[in-house]
Amino acid sequence: MIYFSYLGGKVKMTFKSYKLKLMTLAVTGSLVALSQLTSFAEVVGKGVDPSLVLGPSSAIVQDDTSGTAANASISVGNGYGYRIDYTTADSLRASAVVSGQATITNVSLNINDPTKINITVDASSLLGQVQELTLFDIKPYETDLFTRTDPLLVQPIGNGIFTVTVDLFKEDGSNRLYDAFVLGIPTENGYYVVSNRCYISNPEAIAADQTPAQNLGKKGLMVDPNILDDAIDQNIKHAFIAVTTSQLFGTGINYSFEGKTYSFDSGLINQLDQEINRLSSSGIAVTAGIVNGWNASYPELYRPGTAVQSSAAALYYGFNVETEEGFQMVKALASFLANRYNGHNSHGKITNWVIGNEINNQYWNYVGNYSVNDYTRIFQRSFRVFYNAIKSVSANDNVMFSLDFYWTIPAESGFVGKYPGKDVLDSFAALDKQEGSTNWALAIHPYPYPLIDPNFWDDESSGKVTQDLTTPVVSYLNLSVLTNYMHNSYMLDNSGNVRNIFMTEQGFSSVRNLSQDAQTEQAAAVVYGHYIVENNPDIDAYMLSRQLDNAGETVDGLYFGLSTTGADGSLVAKPAREVFKYIDDPEKSLQVSDFAKKIIGITDWSEVIPNFHI
Repeated sequence: MIYFSYLGGKVKMTFKSYKLKLMTLAVTGSLVALSQLTSFAEVVGKGVDPSLVLGPSSAIVQDDTSGTAANASISVGNGYGYRIDYTTADSLRASAVVSGQATITNVSLNINDPTKINITVDASSLLGQVQELTLFDIKPYETDLFTRTDPLLVQPIGNGIFTVTVDLFKEDGSNRLYDAFVLGIPTENGYYVVSNRCYISNPEAIAADQTPAQNLGKKGLMVDPNILDDAIDQNIKHAFIAVTTSQLFGTGINYSFEGKTYSFDSGLINQLDQEINRLSSSGIAVTAGIVNGWNASYPELYRPGTAVQSSAAALYYGFNVETEEGFQMVKALASFLANRYNGHNSHGKITNWVIGNEINNQYWNYVGNYSVNDYTRIFQRSFRVFYNAIKSVSANDNVMFSLDFYWTIPAESGFVGKYPGKDVLDSFAALDKQEGSTNWALAIHPYPYPLIDPNFWDDESSGKVTQDLTTPVVSYLNLSVLTNYMHNSYMLDNSGNVRNIFMTEQGFSSVRNLSQDAQTEQAAAVVYGHYIVENNPDIDAYMLSRQLDNAGETVDGLYFGLSTTGADGSLVAKPAREVFKYIDDPEKSLQVSDFAKKIIGITDWSEVIPNFHI
């Protein structure tokens, strides 16, 4: 994965050759075994969720000596105690207070009056056990109700099925846009949680901008901010940029949010403004990847107990919404970006947002040693903060998370938690339904396997790319495995449609197997890859990596650029650039792509793409 970093008033391109190291290991047959995640403890009873006792370092579960579950916690080596989350499915199933649980099936803004929140409940499993239920709003960092004395309302259980309405805006002017709702019952030790937590599922109902998301075509590029004219000349419809949020805080731009003023670095923000405005004013839909680098000056951005990792272990970190300070800072950051780049000012428009990067590998989203479900829950709750901030401003922006090309296996090397992409996808979808179904979108990175070979049409020879759901890797060649999977009912959006899917990073090296010139094969891969995407109705867009060769990659044998740099510093186009420029032009596409058929071994595109069209 490649990201641009805004540093010192100039744009510096940085690269971590993590993927290459994995693929080189695969090619040589010397794979590093994946360490098994080990549970630190297993706790049952009194509402304790056994899956949540996994911490980022060695941990001891403290016995509940108080006679209540309120003080159940995990003491970790760094001194931070993790409280049990009583709103999770495992915790509710383990309850000794009631048999069964209530389910908040939907929380949504009233479409006729979005200042009202409708909350629908199925408490039929509690009939005969309780006479009434108490409704609370809670923050992402709140995990129980034991100390709460401020319920929103008390509702008779009746026949077990009911809908109640509360106000979006509180009396003090703040709002419940980022809050979850949960039901409790009073006990001698305080209120006890008896339902799932559920967030607002349609924040877009209150957005001032209801304009459809721009998408003028599928072709896109990961752009170099230093040579935007070259990118625009290639007739792209989409551009990918990266925003490292830890660098954005500073001085020069003040933003007031919920009674507090946050300061952002005016130099870096102004550079972002220029790039985003230049692209969006040229009719290009901008996709921004939002990642959280390390900045010791802003510890609120990171989960408590998180230690900075070596760059070989982890490059980016999970956003912290598990403390009040972190939650407020992440909310303010998300709100600032959503409002600044809403397209209704001189700063430009971001249409698509990728929160985190390749989240099935903690190299890009480090939070510590967790099972896949617990890790995904941590990510999903921070994702939802960005989702609600963005969708409440621009209703039809796409907000997504990304997966790398590992589908049923984890990354083949590395030092931190790694998970099969399909497992994370399944877990995210299930948690989203449990805590309030949203219209999240999906970003994927189907590079060739291995990375150092642009000829993805022979990926099956690797043994890692197959045409069935058990395939270890998803590349261009078997892209339909993933897109077909997204047709399953449990993957559909709130309207019953296939979710929007974007390919936000993938490319083809012009050097094969570290040393062989493959510029013609790279150009052929650009052609074939474009036609695959163009003929797959489930893919909304792709963003090719990258515009220009990067020294951090070429030293390791990866030449993804459509252009390279000459000895005199000039831009030198490879054959792939000209092909890419015209591949989506109806009048020129078949002409510029004709050479590729011989390289791929076909005489007509319909041989490899059923019902082919340009």
